[in-house]
Parts: sequence; C-alpha cells; structure tokens
Amino acid sequence: MKKLSVVLLLLISVCARANEDIPEMNDKNGYVEPFQMFDDVYYVGDKWVSSYAVETSAGLVIIDTLDFPYSKWIPINLKKLGLEAKSVTHVLATHGHSDHVGGAQYLQAKYGSKVVMSLKGHELAIEQAEKSKEVNKFLPPNVDLIVKDGMTLEIGGKKFKFYITPGHTEGDFSLDFMVQDNGAFHRAFVVGGHSLSAKKPELANQFFASMDRIREIALIPPVVTVNLANHPHKNDLFANRDRRHNGTETNPFTSENNFFMFLDQQESLAREEISELAQSVKSD
Repeated sequence: MKKLSVVLLLLISVCARANEDIPEMNDKNGYVEPFQMFDDVYYVGDKWVSSYAVETSAGLVIIDTLDFPYSKWIPINLKKLGLEAKSVTHVLATHGHSDHVGGAQYLQAKYGSKVVMSLKGHELAIEQAEKSKEVNKFLPPNVDLIVKDGMTLEIGGKKFKFYITPGHTEGDFSLDFMVQDNGAFHRAFVVGGHSLSAKKPELANQFFASMDRIREIALIPPVVTVNLANHPHKNDLFANRDRRHNGTETNPFTSENNFFMFLDQQESLAREEISELAQSVKSD
C-alpha cells in the first residue's frame, strides 16, 4: 500500500508539472476560445497570431503554429472543437518567424505530422530557434516537404497550391485551397508574409512584386473570397466571429472585396513605412 501511495504521488507530481508547462489560458496571455469558420476550417490561434485547422478526409492540416509554448493550446483547442480523435497529418508553416513556426516541432513530435516549409523559411526557423530563450525556447522542426513555387499538394482529397511570395521574409510562401460552407465552395487564400519587415527594408521590391502577383493569382476564377490572414486583426477575424454568432444570413468570413482591400491596405502601410524610414534617414 505504501509503495502504491508513492507511485500515485509521483504520477500526480508529473501531471502537475506537465500542466504547469502549459501557459494559463486567459485574456492576458492572449488566449481565445477556438471556433468554427466553415464546414472544414476552424480557428485555433490566439489573440495576436492566427492558426487554422483544416479538416480533410485524412485528418487535420494545421496552418501556422503560434509562438512556443502557446502552441500547446492547439491540441487543447482541437479537443474543445471535438476534433481530438483526428490525426494532424500536416503542419504548414508559412515562414520562419517564431510566432508562426514556434510550435511546429512540438506538433510534429506529438502527432507525427509532416512539416511543410520553404527552404529559406526553414533556415530562418533554425536561426530563430537558436535565439529563443527560457520559456519561449523552441526547436526547429524537421521539414518533410520543401515548398516549390506552383507546387500542389493533395491531402485527404483537398488540394493546397503553394506560391513563393518573399517580402516579409525571404522564405514566405502563400497558399490557396477550397473551403466549404453549408456545402458551397469558396476559394480561400493565406498570404504567408503580408507586411513589409522593418528589419529588412531591402526586401521592399520583393514585397510589392509579391503583392502584385498574389492579386493576379487571386483574380483567376474562382476569385478568392476568403482571407485567411495569419494575424487576426488583418481580416477582422473576431468581429466576423461575433457577427456569425449573432446569426447573420451569409457567412461573414466570405467577401467579394475584402481580400483585395486587404492587399491594398498592406501595400499602403508598406509605402508609409518606407516613407517614414526615408524621413528618419534624412533627419540623421
């Protein structure tokens, strides 16, 4: 009996330590309750960075993974959505910044997922991992598939098409795929790096070229009507969530114009940033 008590205490201690490793799920930490956007797309991100779970017949595809250790919320969110029995077959990390790739290795280790990144995106992820510290320390994932421009990947009957779109970093990729809403299909687009990096203004020409290219691609029928931005404030994600909860007749996550307005806005913000940088150089 004494030995059994010791074992139970050890198990309780291990479980307690495991729970301590998961950041507290509160507003201060940026926790957001997960929610369904389409028949086959769910939001599992936080207040600042987007992460999407896309359902296929083979399992789940996770697009971007949050900063570590907040990525540990993703499995919890999947359980809250009733998706815990589904395997996470793939993790798509749009670029190598820690807030998008920080949890990729964690999910890969937990689920045996295949990680998809660009070559330069993975190189940046390794650099970011080496610089990460303390509770935010993370490991770079092993990449199972290197993204090539124009590549199509079919997962569980769903086709994901990839585009190399540098400008935010050198290794950004964007992608599009079809989503369902009450059986109707809509074309969704994820812009992998939708803002100019203040740390690397030399990427400005690539950024504007990528925005132009994305606009052209998005206009090819069926025209993009779903903006899966990788930061929630960029696509009014939570306002649209609330509108949907209030019972709007049409899905507020679909729009004929919002994706293209978003691209225009990102270009305008980039030009403002370049102008401000030029003015600061002159004043020096």
